[in-house]
Amino acid sequence: MKIGNWFKCVPAALLAAGLWIPNYASAAGVPLGDPSFEAYVVPSVGYAYANEYRPTSAWVDDLDSPPGYTQDDANSNWLYNAAYGEASAAHRRAAPRTGNQAMHGFTQYSAQETNAVFEAGKTYTFSIWAQGDIDATIGAGSAGSSRVFLYIFDGSVPFSEANSLTFKRYAPDTGDFVNRDPSWTPAQSQAAWRQISLKYDVLPGSPVIGHPVGVGFWGAEDNSVDDATLDVSPTVPEPASVLLLGVGGAALAAVRRRR
Repeated sequence: MKIGNWFKCVPAALLAAGLWIPNYASAAGVPLGDPSFEAYVVPSVGYAYANEYRPTSAWVDDLDSPPGYTQDDANSNWLYNAAYGEASAAHRRAAPRTGNQAMHGFTQYSAQETNAVFEAGKTYTFSIWAQGDIDATIGAGSAGSSRVFLYIFDGSVPFSEANSLTFKRYAPDTGDFVNRDPSWTPAQSQAAWRQISLKYDVLPGSPVIGHPVGVGFWGAEDNSVDDATLDVSPTVPEPASVLLLGVGGAALAAVRRRR
């Protein structure tokens, strides 16, 4: 029997032995407030900071004022519209992926607590689409000026990077997304957005069970983001190759019969 065919037989064999329960449940979306950054319509100047777009937008600037930051002041990530992005320094910023607005980084946090709570045996996936400016620098660590960090946190405790359940850096130097090319049209920029995602598994007995799910991001000075989502799905079980270590004779017999 070919190896490829043998592996195809594994799920059926485990199912016959009562050791495999297929998980066909798809991820369910958890509603986010202002997921596409359109709730507050920026004024004619084409952009707005948190002292203007809050509280209309659910994205809280520097939620809970982490050390060195102040919540909901003008020193915030800022909203911009398509016209401003195209008019500034020869198509400098990403054309909004959907709608007419996107959020641009300013070395600040934007976060929100959702109405969902953490459940045992579930995986939470926070995703957002990212793209850098035409003049963004590419480099490791703090050198990349379009880098962005994603966060999943327990909403029952004050938000900060240190208090987050998980976080990760994303940037062009690690292949997560790209910076806009000066020659791109708005349509080319819209097609160049890349989705970045952060996952968190809630294990049975975790202290976060029943606590509000929080999500957030930090954007450097040359980063834009759009279209945030939060999905929850059953945590993926161990792969079949691991489960085979405990498979009894009935399951192995079922594999042999399928040769």
